[in-house]
Amino acid sequence: MSILLNKVSKKYGAQNIVREFSLEIESGELFVLLGPSGSGKSTLLRMIAGLTPQDTGEIYLNDRNVTALSPQKRGIGFVFQNYSLFQHMTAAQNIAFGLEILRVPKAERDERVHELLGLIGMADLGNRMPSQLSGGQQQRVAVARALAQRPEVLLLDEPFGALDVKIRAQLRQNLRDIQQRLNVTAILVTHDQDEAFELADRIGVIDGGELLEVGTPYQLYRKPQHRFTATFLGSVNLLAAERNGTTIHLGDKRLPAPPQTDHLAGQSVEMMLRPESVEIALTPENLEGHLLGSGIVESIAFAGVLERVAIRVQDWEQTVHALVNPDKARELNIRPGDHVYVGVRDFHLLPLN
Repeated sequence: MSILLNKVSKKYGAQNIVREFSLEIESGELFVLLGPSGSGKSTLLRMIAGLTPQDTGEIYLNDRNVTALSPQKRGIGFVFQNYSLFQHMTAAQNIAFGLEILRVPKAERDERVHELLGLIGMADLGNRMPSQLSGGQQQRVAVARALAQRPEVLLLDEPFGALDVKIRAQLRQNLRDIQQRLNVTAILVTHDQDEAFELADRIGVIDGGELLEVGTPYQLYRKPQHRFTATFLGSVNLLAAERNGTTIHLGDKRLPAPPQTDHLAGQSVEMMLRPESVEIALTPENLEGHLLGSGIVESIAFAGVLERVAIRVQDWEQTVHALVNPDKARELNIRPGDHVYVGVRDFHLLPLN
């Protein structure tokens, strides 16, 4: 086990920032802490690094209890959102700074800097000052500097937040390649679900300082256990229903209960429908999945490779959103005000809290 957090807490005054947070992260894993602004994820990262003292709990890194150790003794590399490069130093000097503090011999230091500049794709840019580098290049230098001392754990606090969309996408892949090549355990903090999905081996969803659930990107997107996770990770339709026996009662419709939902038997539930699982047809016979009802098209909006269609379902007077292939939309030839049938290919059940 590379990282173990045991009931770690932090308060500022009367406000609980992190609440009895427990988590285990495997060696070599890239773990993403995902949550909204103010959820406590950056505070948690700083506690792992030793930059912010926790009020309660213990922190273990590679079976070492580092709870009382200074940041310098924890074997951690930290990458900040704003890069925090020394503006009077070149890229190479920034990378070498920590090695100089440790009095690493110059020849060994130069070799490590050369290796890292090559690893981040900046072999010929070591002599440039930060002001001569793009934002993406500065962030790569910040990552290399954090890796210079061969840390046991790499912590990244919203590392791509200040960059434009295209550069963020490029750097995400670059970071993943470096992390896998070096097999370093990493925790990345973000509020960006696309970033989390692309990078994470596993994701921990945090809100109000509490860890709600942990899982792979697929598990959390398709079968979350919490309503917050379902709504935070992408668009979702939530429909009130009842699970009785092996059947879901949705108004006057009856649908088979999904497997592994026996623990919800006899309960009020919410059916979670991702928009890409919702079908639209001009007749009920043309639906491949389960019929939910019929309704009136409220709007059609371009959404990149798909079109977003909103339908007001008449049976329960609720709007359902579907993502439809443009070819399918053209085939249906629907417009706002048209009558359509709505179905669903697959769905998930959430307990009604």
